[in-house]
Amino acid sequence: MDLTNPWLFRTLRCVAAVSIVAVLLAVDFRFQGLHNTTVTYTLLLAILFFAVRWGRLESILASVVAALGFLYYFQPPIRSFKAADPQSYVAVAAFLLTALVVSATELKSRQRAIEALERKRETERLYELGQAMLATDSLQAMVWIATNQAMPIFGMTGTAFYVPGEAAPHRGGESAAITEERLKTTAEGKMLYADRDAGVFVIPVDMGDHTTGAFGLCCGEISETVLNSIGSLLSVVSARVLAGEKLVEQQRMSESLLLNILPSEVADELRTKGIVAPKYFEDVTILFTDFVGFTLATEKLAAEELVAVLDEYFTAFDRIMTRYKLEKMKTIGDSYMCIGGLPMRNPAHPVDMVMAAFEMLQVVEERAKMSPAAQWKIRIGIHTGPVVAGVVGINKFAFDIWGDTVNFSSRMESSGEANRINLSERTHSRVKDFFDCEHRGKVLTKEKREMDMYFANGILPRLLNGSAEMPPPEFLRRYYLYFQKYPPSFPEFLVPGAKEIQVAP
Repeated sequence: MDLTNPWLFRTLRCVAAVSIVAVLLAVDFRFQGLHNTTVTYTLLLAILFFAVRWGRLESILASVVAALGFLYYFQPPIRSFKAADPQSYVAVAAFLLTALVVSATELKSRQRAIEALERKRETERLYELGQAMLATDSLQAMVWIATNQAMPIFGMTGTAFYVPGEAAPHRGGESAAITEERLKTTAEGKMLYADRDAGVFVIPVDMGDHTTGAFGLCCGEISETVLNSIGSLLSVVSARVLAGEKLVEQQRMSESLLLNILPSEVADELRTKGIVAPKYFEDVTILFTDFVGFTLATEKLAAEELVAVLDEYFTAFDRIMTRYKLEKMKTIGDSYMCIGGLPMRNPAHPVDMVMAAFEMLQVVEERAKMSPAAQWKIRIGIHTGPVVAGVVGINKFAFDIWGDTVNFSSRMESSGEANRINLSERTHSRVKDFFDCEHRGKVLTKEKREMDMYFANGILPRLLNGSAEMPPPEFLRRYYLYFQKYPPSFPEFLVPGAKEIQVAP
């Protein structure tokens, strides 16, 4: 006997129902004094029990047996299916009809309860899937959760998520039945696909910006209502995630633009406080450059070519500033201004600035060799001293510095010579232990002031010490001794026959 056969169990229940009704009829008949109403209630309760616990077929069979038994045992003449009073047939028919109606009503209530329980389960499954996906903040994470979590939640064996623009669908479990072509067709047609014989279901997913993806499930059974709910859920989460990613990207762009205008520390203060308080920096180094004969160059080059050449130079200068951890302040026409020791205080800034100046000069000299059309030369002036720094304005605001140090730095540039690095007395005093400097004596500035100035010619010969290693070991040793760190970069062309060595971070 196959105990797992559902038809066998149903047959046994039908036999049990009929047997129980027969036993009740026999028991009721044994007690001769029982009123017919009592017998009727007893039988109705039994039929109601069968309807609730077992099913429609069992309750109908029990109702028929109960009606016939009631007619045979309790309607005169007893032990006969003939009734002396025709109203007895009406009573039996009413009994049978009442039993059937009660049974049908109970069965319908039971079915509604089952449907309500199933809807509750579906809602709980959707809630579980939604909770898992709403915790994500990226499209890739959402797709991974959908393809992996939907299988155990909805009892599926495989899933696939098609995202337009990606090489292949994301798959989970055994999803070979969900073809890529079916996913794309559903995404293009934006219509639900359901093949219940094969157990394959594909849902269109609105991903915003007029883009539609598709999510497929296979090898299971699921209602169309739940499928539509899954599609709506995935569409809502996709829209939220993509909107969040766009917002993050916009914030990154805004952050990048802000950092392109302001030093990072200043940008942080402006972002958190809304204002930047002026600060006094007692020790910074400022560099100014100016191209010699720039006005003449503007007459020989077209405007487009002139801007392209300037962009090439200033882009190279920007890279040098980044390498030496210096701050570009601004460009004014063909003049380039940068600063060291601000906003992060750094005692090595005069030395770092001079090394950066040598690299800037090298860029100009190399460019002149390669392009006969732009035989430009450059003056570079450097001065060290105190400044006040802050942000001014509310429209197109700019980070700027003020003080005599700015003016003196500009005078170092204008008082210099082509393709030379001109240092003030104060800067010279800070870098003379590292660089070979040439004293120019007292030089008259535009304001008719005489100031000691120096040309920086290169690394001190005793720091080179005949070594071809780059950076020179003696230079590294002194730099570390003075500043307790290693230089951020080094102009290798200043070491004849340089061979690079590893510098500790």
